[in-house]
This record gives sequence, structure tokens and C-alpha cells, in this order.
Amino acid sequence: MKKILFVDDEKQILRSFMRLFIDTNYEIFMAESGLQALEILASNDIDLVISDFKMPHMNGFELLSTVKKLYPKAMRIMLSGYSEEDMVFKSLHMNIAKIYMFKPWQNDRLLNIVTQIFQTESMLKSKNLLEAMNNIDHLPTIPKNHQKILSLLESDFDISKISDEIERDQSIASKVLHIANSAFYGAKTGSLKKAITFIGLQNTTNLVRSTSVMSYLSEDSQSKQTDNIWDHAALSNRLLYHLYEKHIGKNLPDLFSSAGLLQNIGMVFLLKNFKLDYIKLLLRAQKENFCLADAESKRFGINHMQAGAYLLNWWDFPYPIIESAMYHHVPSDERIVNRELLNAVHISSRYASILLGTPLLCKFDPNAFDVLNIDQYEFEEKLKGFKS
Repeated sequence: MKKILFVDDEKQILRSFMRLFIDTNYEIFMAESGLQALEILASNDIDLVISDFKMPHMNGFELLSTVKKLYPKAMRIMLSGYSEEDMVFKSLHMNIAKIYMFKPWQNDRLLNIVTQIFQTESMLKSKNLLEAMNNIDHLPTIPKNHQKILSLLESDFDISKISDEIERDQSIASKVLHIANSAFYGAKTGSLKKAITFIGLQNTTNLVRSTSVMSYLSEDSQSKQTDNIWDHAALSNRLLYHLYEKHIGKNLPDLFSSAGLLQNIGMVFLLKNFKLDYIKLLLRAQKENFCLADAESKRFGINHMQAGAYLLNWWDFPYPIIESAMYHHVPSDERIVNRELLNAVHISSRYASILLGTPLLCKFDPNAFDVLNIDQYEFEEKLKGFKS
């Protein structure tokens, strides 16, 4: 039986939680403070902590930060009012909280989210997946110099200290300057410190994480297939921004900024580890037009969606990015929390393949357009002027 700990300094809120979950198959714990929550965690194997943000003495951010450090296997959800929006989004970027919900919450949605994240967590810890990953020689880790940069970013250190550390890594420094001076930001600066200020700490964090992952997985992988995967990833991400701006009618949230880029990270990982065997399977899938993910599972005991989600979870990426890797071919899966994002990634991935003239390796779900309330014909017409 899964154990859930609710934390809120208001007793009536805790009573509401108890009424809502009393008929579920979860064991429920209640705490009126962060300190009491930590005492419960010390003596119980809690699977999920759901905490309010605004509490005296120890707020939800401080509590969930401690939970992440001391009890990393416990999943974390933040509840908050709109006045704490900035801190909530910071908690998501730092993966302090997997998911947030604004108060007052909808009971059905909260119940569904709890079910969904337990189901996804179960998939990431399934026996077959763990056995397959254990057969890999070693799992990659974030380089120490990148870990230090991320630690400074997460701790809100002075930007001067952050820029000094980033200057030691020219690959990241050049990317920060490139993005800051792009047409989108228009910084027109050669100063790394000013560039970081322009794009923001959250985008800088995303950039460091993505660079870390791609630099590792690109090592010793000079094949045409690797280049094709990265070309598709880059174009998918551009199309994701385009779709949000031109069709959904809003900017892509910073938290989602690498969703298109990293959706197929599992393909690069499988290619790196299975080399020629994987290339042969990939070429067969392209030639014979069968679903790559199914063939991967049969051949290697794991598919690229599972591998990608496992790795991104291992690397402590935000939950929406993990979901994008796990479900980008199946956007209607009932376990998805970030449904809008997953349908957008699904569409972006398909049309990146079309623009690049590469085979579609999994079936496309046209209902993705309906979910986003986008006219497919209008989308395709606007895409004609899109430069790949």
C-alpha cells in the first residue's frame, strides 16, 4: 500500500485531504508543520509528500528541499496560492516538486494526478526496465564541473560567481551568449554576466543540463544516425516553440524548453550502448515501416521511451521533461499529467520528420490536434513558410 503524507498548517485543510482520500487504497499521514512532517518521514517509508507552500517556520519549499535531500525516493507535490507563483516554478525547475497545484484544488484532478504519478513511477521502477538498465555497463552522470554550476544556480548565488564558473566551460559559455544575443532576447552583449541576466537563471539551468546530457551521449557517436537524431531533436524543439506561439497562443513555458530536444534521448543512449545492432534495427524500421519502440523492446528488453525517461529521471530533470520522453509517441495515455505539452511534442516530432524527409518510426495520433484545439490544415499551411 502506497503511503502519502499531507502537510499543511491549517487543520481544516488536512481534514479535507482525509475526507478526499479516505476511500482510496493509500495509507494517509498528516502533519501540521514541516518539523512534524520530517519526524513522520524519519519513521515511515513515505512514497509521496503533498505540502502546502505557505507555512510558518518552515515553508513548503524548504520542507520539500529537505525531503529531496534526505528521502530522494519520496515523490513531491507542491500546493500553493497564486501569490507564491515564482517560488512554485522555481521548485519545479529545481525538481524540488514534481508537480504543483494551485489552491483551491479540484478534488478529481488531485486524485487523478496522484494516480498518474504513481503509475509513471511504477513504470520507471519496473522489473524489466531495471534489469535492462542494469545490463548496461554504466549509467552516465552529470560531469562534476556541470554539477557545480547547477549547484550555484539552484542556490541563487550571486550572478558573478555563476558567470565565473560558467566561463571555465566554453561549450556552455558560448551557448549562453548565443542565446542571449539571438533575435528572441536581443541582448547584444559579449558579457557572460549580462547574458545570464537576460535569459534568466531558469533558462541557464536548462541549458547546462541539456549540454551535459548531449555532450556525454555524443561522445564516440559520430554515426550518421546520431546526427539524424540530433537534427530531428533540434527541429522538434523549434517547432514546439512555433506551435505554442502561433497556435496555442502563448509562449512555451521555460520549464518545457528542452522537451522537444530531449524526447528521443533514449535513442542516442541505445545507439551508444548497442552500436551496430541498434543501427541495423533502426535501418530496418525505416525501410519496413514498423514501430521502432516495439522492435526495441523485443530486441533489447527496453525501448527508447523507457530508456530516455529513466535517464532523465536519473539526471534529476523536471517531471514534464521525463514525461515527454516516456509518452511522446502516445499522447493520449491516461497516465500523462502534462497533457497539453505531450500533445504538442507529439505533433512537433511528426512534422520535424516530415520537414527533414525522414521516416516516421511510430504511428501518429491525429487526435493531438483536437486536444489542443488546433486545425490541422491551418497548422500545415502555416508550416509551409517554416524554415527547417
